[in-house]
Parts: sequence; C-alpha cells; structure tokens
Amino acid sequence: MAIVIQEELDALLSNHEAFLKGTANARRLDLAMQTVRGLDFSKRNLTEADFVGAILVSSRFTGVIAMRSNFFGANLTRCNFQDADLRQADLRGALMCGADFTNTNLTEANFSEGSLLRRDFQGNIAPVHDLGASRMRMLDAVFRNASAERTRFSSALTLSTDLSFANFRGAKLSGVSFAGSNLRGASFTQADLTGCNFNNSNMNSVILSGARLEGATFEEADLTASIIDTADYSNKAFVGAKLPRTMDKLDVEIQDILNSHNLWVNSLGRQGKQANLSGTNLSMAILNGAQLQAADLKNALLRNASFKNGIFSMADLSGCNASGAFFQKADCRGANFTQARLEEIDLRDADCSPMIIMTGFAGSRPVRWPTNFSQTSLRSGNLRGANLSYANFEGALLTHCDLCEANLEEAILTDADLTGTDLRGANLKNADLRGVIGMR
Repeated sequence: MAIVIQEELDALLSNHEAFLKGTANARRLDLAMQTVRGLDFSKRNLTEADFVGAILVSSRFTGVIAMRSNFFGANLTRCNFQDADLRQADLRGALMCGADFTNTNLTEANFSEGSLLRRDFQGNIAPVHDLGASRMRMLDAVFRNASAERTRFSSALTLSTDLSFANFRGAKLSGVSFAGSNLRGASFTQADLTGCNFNNSNMNSVILSGARLEGATFEEADLTASIIDTADYSNKAFVGAKLPRTMDKLDVEIQDILNSHNLWVNSLGRQGKQANLSGTNLSMAILNGAQLQAADLKNALLRNASFKNGIFSMADLSGCNASGAFFQKADCRGANFTQARLEEIDLRDADCSPMIIMTGFAGSRPVRWPTNFSQTSLRSGNLRGANLSYANFEGALLTHCDLCEANLEEAILTDADLTGTDLRGANLKNADLRGVIGMR
C-alpha cells in the first residue's frame, strides 16, 4: 500500500475539485487501497471520491462535502466527520470504531455489511484488511445530532454509543443492537426497528411514531417523555421499559395537584404538597396560567401542551419533551431545562432571566440563579422577544430558531449550534460565544 503525506494529499484534493468543475485533464480523487493516516481533508469537496479499502485512521473530514463517496471496506477508526455531508455515501464494511459523525448529514448513506477479498499466496480467499469482529466495527462511534434519514445499517451491528438527537426517520435498522446506548431525543419516525435490541438504553424523549417494532426489545430502557403510538403501548416489548405516566395513573386529579401545589408555595411548604409530575404524559393539556413554580416536571411529556402565562420559576423540567408546546409569556426564571427536547416550542416574550434569591444573611448579596438550557434541543423554536439574559445554552441545539429581539445579555452560548438562527435585533452584549457553530 502506498503511503500518502499531507503535501501530496493537498495537491490531489485540489486536482479533484478541479475535476468536479469540469477542468480538462483533472482527475477524480482515487485513494483506493492507500494509507492516509492522520491527514486533514477538512472543508474540501470530496464528492464521488474513491476511498475503497483505504487506511484513513485518525484523519479529519470536518465540514467536507463527500456526497456519493465510496468508503467501502475502508478503515475509518477515530476519524472526525463532524458537520460533514455524506449523503448517499457507501460505507459498507467500513471500520468506524470511535469515529465522530456529530452533526453529519448521512441521508441515504449505506452502512451495511461488506468485505474486500483477495487471494493470498496459497491461493486462498481472505479479507484484504483484518477488521476484527464485524458486529463491533462501529463500536464507540458518535452520531449526536446526525441526520440519517433512510440510511441502511447492517443487522449485525452493535451501536453502544452516543446517538442523542440523531434523526433516523425511515432508516433501515432491523436487528441492530442499541443496548446501553444514549438515544436521548433521537427520532425513529417510520423507521424499521424490527428485532432491534434497546435494552438498558437511554431513550428519553425519543420519537417512535410509525416505526416497525416487531421483535424489538426494550428491557430496562428509559422511555420517559417519549412519543409512542397509542396502539404500541400494549406491545409486550414495553413491559420491562420505563414509560411515561398517563394522567389516569396519577393518585389525584391534575387540578387537585395544582391546588395543593399552590397552597404549598403560598405557605412556604407548611401546607399542601409540591407538585410531582415527573415522567407524566401531559401532551395536549391546556393549563394556561398554571402556577408550577418549583414543581417537579423532570422527564415529563408536554408535547403540544399549552402553558401560556404559566409560572415555572425554579421548576425542574430537565429531560422533558415539550416539543410544540406553548410557553408564551411564561415566567421561567431560574427553571432547569437541561437535556430537554424543546423543538418548535413557543417561548415568545417568556421571562427566562435569572431568579434573584435572597439568602437571608445580614450583609450578603442576592444570588442570581440563571435559567439552564444546556444540552437542550430548541430546533425551530420561537423565542422572539424572550428575556434570556444570563441563561445557559452550553452545547444547546438552537438551529433555525427565531431569536429576533431576544435579550441574550450575558448568556452562555459556548459550543451551541446556531445554524440558520435569526438573531435580528437580539441583544448579545457580553454573551459568551466561544465555540459557537453557524453564527452569521
């Protein structure tokens, strides 16, 4: 196998990009069966390039366009494909242990089985590369927030990894083992999940609408705040899973819970009882003006519910699924939304500024308790005019959000994804923008 160094690679990449533009005598990139370890392909156009059987260990492909590229049987161990475009790429039989596909577009890519074969000196047919056990060839690969619609995966794969907020709509995943994986916020709408193993996985806020689930197992899987077709709730596969609590399973009526909670708040805890709605399914509920300050709504399913003008100050909404919910003009000061799914949420004119807490000690200063949206998905959310001063959005997905006229003064936006977000008129004074993605 020929060994390629960075200087040679740069020349080959420029020649390939000239080929794509139709330049005479330029040639398509062909690195088939070559060794290209630890080199940098970042932000280059690799459309329809040939990497068949190449050794690409620890190489950087961040931000590349590699549509219809051929990685059949390649060694992609620890490669970085963050923010890459791999639509319709051929990844059959490729070794991808520890590869990072965060924010990668994998629509219609093919991860099925495949093996490069050759005859050895004795005339026997053997694999070109020893890739180890094929079932483990994607071990520890990361697919966080990847788009993998209509993608094909091998039934012999084990994906014990981070697939949080990945989109597998319509994907062919029959027989794949996701046991122990982090699937928080992933979408499997209309996907083929027949025979899949989801045992002991984190499936909080997952969407399973229209998915085929025959033979799938969910033993000890956490499905709180997840969206499951009503007909599937009777599926025996869910017997050992942790599912959202329906309102009819609550000890008392929802209004009685709210009344007791209000009494608990107004009496400073001496009377009534704090509202515990953790893991409860409140989808489509209309609770406008509800007073749920300091309530426990952790992992609750609040999809398309209405809480306009509600009070959620200091409430725990971590891990909840409030996609499409209405929080217009709600008081969310100091609320905890960490790792929540808030896609298409309406937070227009909401108050998500810090809660000011008086300590009660003589001479002490008030404590500022900010609202926490860290590691939250707010994709396509409407936060127009919201007061988000000092709020923590570290690692949050804010793609295609409306943040017009929002107050983000002193907000923490480190490593947040703002691709396609509208920030016209937003106040970003002293905001922490280190590592922000997609900000114009």
